[in-house]
Amino acid sequence: MPPLPSPSTRPTSGAELTVAVVGAGAIGGAVIEALEQGRVPGARLGAVLRSNSTESEIEAAVDAADVVVEASSVAAAEAYIPRVTATGTDIIVCSCGVFARHDDPRTLPAPGPHAGRVLVPAGAIGGLDVLAAAARAETGEARVRHVTIKSPAALNVGDELAGPREVFRGSAREAALEFPLTSNASVALALATLGLDRTEVSVVADPDVERTRHVVEWESPVGRYELRFENAVDPDSGGRTSAITAWSVVGVLHALAAGVGPGVVVLGGDRPVEGATPSP
Repeated sequence: MPPLPSPSTRPTSGAELTVAVVGAGAIGGAVIEALEQGRVPGARLGAVLRSNSTESEIEAAVDAADVVVEASSVAAAEAYIPRVTATGTDIIVCSCGVFARHDDPRTLPAPGPHAGRVLVPAGAIGGLDVLAAAARAETGEARVRHVTIKSPAALNVGDELAGPREVFRGSAREAALEFPLTSNASVALALATLGLDRTEVSVVADPDVERTRHVVEWESPVGRYELRFENAVDPDSGGRTSAITAWSVVGVLHALAAGVGPGVVVLGGDRPVEGATPSP
């Protein structure tokens, strides 16, 4: 496949991709460890930024990076996305619930043909390539629904539950605003398919659940699909984050370093990723 035509994210002369990671929690910590252990071929850790990083540290890290990974919070994503993309550098956004704050998610990255891109990893669910293809073919009749089943603690449900209880039903936008720490998979699905306001979400608290479960249902004239996922929970996330999420980010980094794309959702910029899904 041809190399990725992106001077900001494609190292030259055999150089490694320099990665700055924002946040060192469950996701960021795993990505940092993978980079430090050499488990991301073609990429190296350049800097780790935290909430107490100084302005000069942030500026130096962003300037030196070929790509930035945001793995911190919605507030951090809101601040870093326009800043990083304005420099022409791409940013991988884990806290993609940030886009629920904006009527059009594409307005958050810096404008212009030379701006960097926002790359949203699939995270806790898969099949976005098939669903994005179906979304391209849809004529207004498509329907997509995402059911998330998590422990009550992960959803901040304090009631003693005897069994599963649906605690939310609405759009992906509404889910992200109500559960900003646990709705990133819904947002990624929405960005890849029908958008934040047409993607239906159901959130279920289950006191007996040991792994996070996701069910994605799609129906349209082009086909019917049902995808099910059962993910181990990262022990450092308070039950909120699937362990697979960090490895989804690692997959994006590996693909960028290799010059091909794994099917991430892309917002902004004018440099396509091979196989990527542009946001509607």
